Amino acid sequence: MIKMLLRLLDILDNLDRRIIYIFIALALSLPSVMHKSMKPAEIASATKAYELIEKLSPEKAVLISLDWGPNTLAENKPQSEVIIEHLLRRRIPFAIMSAYALAAPFLDSLPFEIARKLEKELPDQQWHYGKDWVNLGYQPGTVLMIQGFARSSDLAAHLKSDAKGTPLTSLPAFAGVHTLQDIQALVQISSLSGMMSLWVQFFQANNHRPLFLHGCTSISIPEVYNYLLSGQLSAAHEGVAGAAWHDYLLSERFPAREPTSAISTNTSLSFAQLVIMAFILLGNISLLGGWLQQRKEEQASSPVEEL
Repeated sequence: MIKMLLRLLDILDNLDRRIIYIFIALALSLPSVMHKSMKPAEIASATKAYELIEKLSPEKAVLISLDWGPNTLAENKPQSEVIIEHLLRRRIPFAIMSAYALAAPFLDSLPFEIARKLEKELPDQQWHYGKDWVNLGYQPGTVLMIQGFARSSDLAAHLKSDAKGTPLTSLPAFAGVHTLQDIQALVQISSLSGMMSLWVQFFQANNHRPLFLHGCTSISIPEVYNYLLSGQLSAAHEGVAGAAWHDYLLSERFPAREPTSAISTNTSLSFAQLVIMAFILLGNISLLGGWLQQRKEEQASSPVEEL
């Protein structure tokens, strides 16, 4: 028995790291391939995001800034999808834009994809570009751009047209937006370091600060807590886990809806984390076993002291 245990410890000690990668790859892929998912963990900041959108008025617009690119698609896209879907379901008009050039294709594709998905679920309803949302496209300038939004006395004249060149004054979704006062909430989803703090600093007027919902990648979560605790952020999606909980809340309310990729992605990541924890545990057991074996050999080779 002891020899078998020592043999097992020796195998663990010399385990090829590629085997670990194979186990992680299986943990990531099998839940998606088998269409299995788990209920996500409840996250308070994501619950606030759901409740925030539920309390918004359909009479005022929301500004969405998708400041992320293909490199963080796995986390930021589900966040964007679930928020856009929630706004469309509530018929809250929104203008979508980005301060990051690589996000431009998603500004056009995501709302259309989600609207078509909703129309399959609800055949008696329709969503239209220009009426339910407006694509403002990529907006260069970052700080100056954000300040321009906040200080403008006529946003339609300031921005002139949408991403396709259509005058904003002719699009009903933007017809009621004249100044910052007419924007009830800002949704900013970002993978860029420091971008969220720029919106916090400059997207406000003396007598109006829009509600602020932020989506971040997992590595940025510690920074987000400071803004949540101070009240500068109203709600947040903490990585894909936040999007998964928001997605789950939507499914609870609308059982016939087709979930986004948030819950399946979150399930795959959870299994992968369990595999990593298991290998960490086995590695420590192997290390402890090696140390005990070394101590035993040292004691066996030590000369016996004569009394």
